[in-house]
Amino acid sequence: MQEARKPNAALIAIIVIVLLAAAAGGTFYVMNQKKDAGSSSTTDTPASTSDDTSSSTTSSSSHESYKDGTYSATGSYISPGGQESVDVQVTLKSGVVEEATVSPHPASSTSTQYQGEFVANFKPLVVGKSINDIKLSRVAGSSLTSGGFNQAIEKIKDEAAS
Repeated sequence: MQEARKPNAALIAIIVIVLLAAAAGGTFYVMNQKKDAGSSSTTDTPASTSDDTSSSTTSSSSHESYKDGTYSATGSYISPGGQESVDVQVTLKSGVVEEATVSPHPASSTSTQYQGEFVANFKPLVVGKSINDIKLSRVAGSSLTSGGFNQAIEKIKDEAAS
């Protein structure tokens, strides 16, 4: 009769450590994203667990008016692949986004995928909305790119404020 093999305690410990590190790693990058926000006044919100396209909007208590025009800014964030950035350009009319484009600058192939998904799906969440109400959280599975986008929107709001 064969003797049943007992699991190696060291192997089990390594597996547990790897799983804990993976879980903590996501938190680490979200926390770093907040540090890299610089002087912008954005706050990070936890990413949803769904891969569906979603956004969170906040009603701004500020009733600032914005100059009509086209504005550009760059937002950055930290991903597992390193420093990432996106260029955002919006056209404002009476404080409403008439047109928006995002130009990605990925640092890795994974970033290329997530930034591409963001670019392909963000417009319905932005165009036609008041710039004060735009704060994206997760777009087509991409939550970190949203942080860079939100940072750029805050810069644009500052520049366009009259």
